[in-house]
Amino acid sequence: MFKFSVLDGPQVDLEQMLAAKDARIVKEREWLTVHSQTVLLHVTLRIPGSVKTGRRVVTVFSAAIQALEDQLDEAVLESQIDTLATGPEAYLAVRLSPITLKRLMVGFEKQQCFCDLLDLDVVTLKDGQLDQISRADLDLPPRACLVCGEDAKSCARSRRHGLPEVQEVVEAIIKEGWTTHG
Repeated sequence: MFKFSVLDGPQVDLEQMLAAKDARIVKEREWLTVHSQTVLLHVTLRIPGSVKTGRRVVTVFSAAIQALEDQLDEAVLESQIDTLATGPEAYLAVRLSPITLKRLMVGFEKQQCFCDLLDLDVVTLKDGQLDQISRADLDLPPRACLVCGEDAKSCARSRRHGLPEVQEVVEAIIKEGWTTHG
């Protein structure tokens, strides 16, 4: 069985992942309420399996968030990184239109190999409800699978690739760290 060398954090179970998801929804709403004139950029990681973090993951994730803040510059009103057992998360209150921010994030995804693991969610409040701007809203194709390059959601739903195969790709990306594509 494949053993991660960079994911040295604690194992988490489904109950912990679901609780973390519920907590994220509450926190997103809080951020958008406190920063009512901004759009929320919520960043998480696409790491399958029961171990979602480790020292190297947090280091590279922090570098990615710093690069995001550097690129968005004065548009970032406030940011916060949470280092959780369920994986690191970042919240950035950004003074840009949701569509502009999503376009910038799609471009950011292409800048770094590590970005293949980032979920860069652009969230707003619309009629009191959380609303996420999607790639489809920009007439863009869905995110690519880490293994084969096809539609990631389709591969995940059909379980086209076994967990060990996906984990090996994730391990390689994390080991590479914060370096440019190509």
